[in-house]
Amino acid sequence: MAAESLLKTSKHSKYTSYRKILYHRFFVGLLLFIVVSLVFTVVFNTFTGSAARIDVYQAVNLDSTSFEVVKISSSALEAHPRVSNCTYWDCVDVYRCGKGGHNKITIYIYPLKDYQTENGNSISRFSKEFYMILDTIKRSKYYTPDPEEACLLVPSIDTLNQHSFSSKHVAQVLQSLPYWNHGENHLIFNMLPGSAPNYNSVVDLNTSRAIIAGAGFNTWTFRYNFDVSIPVYSAIAETIDSTQPEQKKYLIISTQLNIPHDYLEELQNIASSSNDLLLLDRCKTDKTDHSKRCEYTTGREFDYPNVLKDGMFCLVVRSARLMQAVLMDILASQCIPVVIADSVVMPFSSHVDWNKLALFVPEDNIKNLVKIVHSVSKERRGELYWQLRWAFDRYFASIEKITLTALEIINEKVFALAARTYEEWNMPEHLYGPVNPLFLPVTASKAAGFTAVILTYDRVDSLFALVSKLVRTPSLAKILVVWNNQKKAPPPSSEWPVTNKPLKVIRTKENKLSNRFFPYDEIETECQLTIDDDIVMLTPDELEFG
Repeated sequence: MAAESLLKTSKHSKYTSYRKILYHRFFVGLLLFIVVSLVFTVVFNTFTGSAARIDVYQAVNLDSTSFEVVKISSSALEAHPRVSNCTYWDCVDVYRCGKGGHNKITIYIYPLKDYQTENGNSISRFSKEFYMILDTIKRSKYYTPDPEEACLLVPSIDTLNQHSFSSKHVAQVLQSLPYWNHGENHLIFNMLPGSAPNYNSVVDLNTSRAIIAGAGFNTWTFRYNFDVSIPVYSAIAETIDSTQPEQKKYLIISTQLNIPHDYLEELQNIASSSNDLLLLDRCKTDKTDHSKRCEYTTGREFDYPNVLKDGMFCLVVRSARLMQAVLMDILASQCIPVVIADSVVMPFSSHVDWNKLALFVPEDNIKNLVKIVHSVSKERRGELYWQLRWAFDRYFASIEKITLTALEIINEKVFALAARTYEEWNMPEHLYGPVNPLFLPVTASKAAGFTAVILTYDRVDSLFALVSKLVRTPSLAKILVVWNNQKKAPPPSSEWPVTNKPLKVIRTKENKLSNRFFPYDEIETECQLTIDDDIVMLTPDELEFG
């Protein structure tokens, strides 16, 4: 027994010694590994530490004098045509838009390249205005150099002026962009859309699902809650100072040069019979001098744009293009705009209340222009005057402010909970005073007036008669036509009555009477009138009273 016990003890001690040796070797090996790793790290940093760190994504260089030349084949594919019914639900991948935070979009600018045809001709020229737009985006809080984290992507192709580029070639360039994806999450800028003889109210370019920040939209081509209506930039407006004469000399002034003949005749008749309208046109002595205007009746010469400051009201009349650069000159001169352009979508009208800045006269009522202007009270004139001064300085005074306002509107459409209220957009504290926090709205603010929702099937004649009556109601903000016929398309836009209020046709998927009660995104007013297409006996006065 003693021998067996001694043998077991001896085996146990040998086993314990062997385990100690293994542990010792393990920890020595681990220590050597750590030491070698530290030495390697120190050596690596010593030889590479002097090299500057280079980010994976570099900010776009807008000041480069040499660009990479990219040849576009004549047989290259073009971008798909513009999708007419885009919304942020189906044409924007909103999941890309949360990478800049919970209340801020991020915007990527494609690198500048010289896109050329096979013959070596540049496809698009780079204007000063487009450079300023890109530079504003780059310096804004929204910019990112990383295309993978961008909510929106801006092609570095100048599409501001329809006459400066070939629609086919630019559509081929857009299709070749690495992140194009049918235009999803892309932003295109345009200020002068359309070309002769039709002058479409939206840029003649295949933009697929891209958002368009453009000027001159009408209520048919503007995709509500998707596109952004911007003004036509005027370099002259930036040169106009804020000084004003002690007294306005003229009630109404017209300085626009491209007024259509029919409307010009009406204004000439008014100017010939009334001193309330100063009608100016090109001077016959030198028609190329745009700094001069001459009176229609006497030929007297005036300096432009200085003469705008002498008017209390200034005319903006629709021409071949709906939106005119003279609007910015008028605002900068602190003259109250009188807009005569049915169906025009005013700049930033989704957020800026133009009823606080301007008067709107239907095109078929030009003959009563002086009577309408005289009906504006002195108090109302004062409100319009001070409001337009504030709005111009805040939203329209420069390319930078125009661009930032457009981006802020897009940001609020993506992040609705971070949006400013109607009062913050339209009611400056120095005019209206601070908003009492005890009376802040519980829900999002709604636009003034009412939205008329018309349920229709195929009674086109009575529908058109109802629309013609509704647009004469002063409080009407918008008309939504709910087209309940899935077998027949609604009439083309050319057959509808001309309206001075936004009109949108919504095609339903099923023929249901309850479609009239659906909470459509286009309804932005708190008040809503739901009406059938055959209720044509109501007068505008009765509708207004209701």
